[in-house]
Amino acid sequence: MLKWLCLLIAVVIGVTACSFSQAQKKDARFKPWTEVSSDGTSSEYDEAKQSGTITDKSLAEISGLSASHFSPGVYWVHNDSGDKARLYAIDAKGKLLAKVEVTGAGNKDWEDLASGPGAGGKPALYIADTGNNGGARDDLKIYRIPEPKLSSDKTSTTENAEVFPFSYPDGNHDSEAILVDPTNGQIYLITKTLRQDCGVYRFPLPLKANQKVVLEKVGGQKIKSIAQLRMVTGAAVSPDGSRVAIRTYFGAFELQRTKGKAFGTIFDSEPTVIKVPLMSQAEAIAYSADSKSILLTSEKLPAPIYQLTRK
Repeated sequence: MLKWLCLLIAVVIGVTACSFSQAQKKDARFKPWTEVSSDGTSSEYDEAKQSGTITDKSLAEISGLSASHFSPGVYWVHNDSGDKARLYAIDAKGKLLAKVEVTGAGNKDWEDLASGPGAGGKPALYIADTGNNGGARDDLKIYRIPEPKLSSDKTSTTENAEVFPFSYPDGNHDSEAILVDPTNGQIYLITKTLRQDCGVYRFPLPLKANQKVVLEKVGGQKIKSIAQLRMVTGAAVSPDGSRVAIRTYFGAFELQRTKGKAFGTIFDSEPTVIKVPLMSQAEAIAYSADSKSILLTSEKLPAPIYQLTRK
């Protein structure tokens, strides 16, 4: 991971700035990551404030983050590859509240976490076992579990996970960003790339557990702008389905859905810059349960938690 990060620092700066320059010419709102922290960057959010710091040694490589539907102020997180199939509950200050073993799952390379409707429309968590740095995996999958409810027991287990195996229609890809349509549970993935365009893919509906499917590549009026995002490391859907946030190592971007339109039309909107602080190996992003704030954190301890509140 460290070797990959060193290569990233050496190469991405030039590649990303060059890639974004073309999109910026088309729309002045769409800026390269080098301008994310500039004073002139417009944003719908107040300046990021640090709400806490994660210091617990069991949370050394947080890669996914999602707000709880049942417990206000609580967030679910997980580690990257190397940990067990396990989720953790934390608060916005970074305090570890609970550990939950995911029954019927393995953690080969968990990369992101999302909330969405599960069986019967009940709140569920979607775990993306989609890391594929070597490009050779043929066992990519999404796990879905009913969202656990916190109790006085600090360690517990989930119900048996549903498994949704898949492949891409155009070769192998690495993905660290999952989105779930809050209206119907459709799963979207954004690939992580360094030199070529990234892609947005989705599962065909209806979702069928234990049946391997080929994903569909997503189109949209502004997909060419989205495709120029490099090194996408996380994504999130606001609980009300009106916004999508996309995280990269060096910045964050947001899409907005036109009111009254289906969720999939959000990819017709131009990505706008969210002004965020630079973080070491930033991989996790989530909306708050009320859709009014965005939380960010990263791998490597101590990991700061930043919160941005919409104006």
